[in-house]
Amino acid sequence: MTLSDFFAEQKRLAIAFSGGLDSRFLCASALKANCDVLAIHIRGPHIPRGESTGARAFAATMGLRLEEVAVDPLSVPQIANTDPLRCYYCKRLMLQSLGTVLAHLGEEERILCDGSNADDLSRYRPGLRALQEKGVLSPLALAGLSKADILKRARDMGFPLPKEQARPCLLTRYDYHLPVKRDELARIEETEEALLRLKDEKGNTCFADLRLRLTPSPLLQVTRFLPQWMGMTDKIMAANGFADYAVVETASISGFFDQGKSGTDSGKH
Repeated sequence: MTLSDFFAEQKRLAIAFSGGLDSRFLCASALKANCDVLAIHIRGPHIPRGESTGARAFAATMGLRLEEVAVDPLSVPQIANTDPLRCYYCKRLMLQSLGTVLAHLGEEERILCDGSNADDLSRYRPGLRALQEKGVLSPLALAGLSKADILKRARDMGFPLPKEQARPCLLTRYDYHLPVKRDELARIEETEEALLRLKDEKGNTCFADLRLRLTPSPLLQVTRFLPQWMGMTDKIMAANGFADYAVVETASISGFFDQGKSGTDSGKH
């Protein structure tokens, strides 16, 4: 099935809209196909504020109808205690909330979709089980579109791409079985944002992407770390309560706790 085939069959859609590349592309493609699209964005302590701001800006630019719903995943014990199936329980909660929004609006007949792509099907994604249980469709995956395919098509379409690297759910910063602290989530977000703003002596951005992981001790995961950045990094980490940290360099940023924490340890700082 092609994406065009899907949109020809399903004209009234409700799309789980994170504001990342995949959900942006799905919404933009559906609008281009003249579908009636309702985008629903989840807000909560686990969602970086920049993601919500970006989602609103994109919706405004595209003339996309957007609804927002506040959800607190820490109310679910399996999520708050970082169960290995945390993403399943979290996705299930999110989907229940989306269903509540549709019911409140009297629009339950809309086909609920998400932006999962073909790459996601071959990775450790516990949340996919929740999608299947709730009958949520993933048009990008059904069309066999990979992340690379989506990026190319999005550029060809010329619609606004995210200017920054995606900042996924903050719960992914915690190792499994490590209790999540609400105030800690906020500090993790503030620390990552400050580090991503760092510039070197030539005015270039130091970190292309990074994650502050808790193992439970703080671990700064980056793709590259240079010694001259140590002082600036130390200051930011200490200011947010993460003074005693280590740095690990990895080729890929995502899926850290599902890959055996593999990487090159750059030592304590």
